[in-house]
Amino acid sequence: MSFRITSFRSILLTLFLFLVTGCSVNPKQPVSLGSPPSESKNFSYIVQKGDTLFSIAQKFSVKLAILQYENNLSDPNQLAIGMRLIIPNLTTSISPHRMSTSESFIWPIATLDISSTFGARNNRHKGIDLRAPRGTEIYAAADGRVHFVGKQKGYGKVVILEHPHQLRTLYAHNDRNLVHSGQKVKRGAAIGTVGDSGNATGYHLHFELIQAGKRLNPLHYIKPHQFVGAL
Repeated sequence: MSFRITSFRSILLTLFLFLVTGCSVNPKQPVSLGSPPSESKNFSYIVQKGDTLFSIAQKFSVKLAILQYENNLSDPNQLAIGMRLIIPNLTTSISPHRMSTSESFIWPIATLDISSTFGARNNRHKGIDLRAPRGTEIYAAADGRVHFVGKQKGYGKVVILEHPHQLRTLYAHNDRNLVHSGQKVKRGAAIGTVGDSGNATGYHLHFELIQAGKRLNPLHYIKPHQFVGAL
């Protein structure tokens, strides 16, 4: 009889604990906030000569219908040179030149208004152009050392940073350079300001990502939400 009472009490205690713990034997896992959503940092792109809505969709790996919808284009032929398009939900691709996860590269300016993509102009454009007002701060994309600072033909005022794993970043057409050769800089440090020096039409930053002498498309390596203070 005492055995039955003890068993009954054990069952009641088990049911009580089951209800108190919210019908789960496992503790709740902490919720990870994760990275900021890419939607909050949509890219914009300036339509160039020869562009079509289809070719732009291919460049940025977005669906044609989504690109058309987001820009309220009832007719794809509505495109005009100089028109600004929103590039929604841009995602990065996996590249054979995978960078170390310790690099954590960020975009060199606070907004991404792309006026010229990688490989544009008959595949001769070895970086991307980011439109910004004159004097906008340019940030180091990652920790590194100043490999070169000065002027180069066509590029105007330039800063080149050296990073681990044979990586370099180049920042060109600057109005002012704010670092000196050999200086160590941290990711997000101001290294210059946007200008139009060299062969530039309008104020913008020409940004290149280089590994072992080969130019890489920054859009394949730096995520849309990776800005100063976001990581």
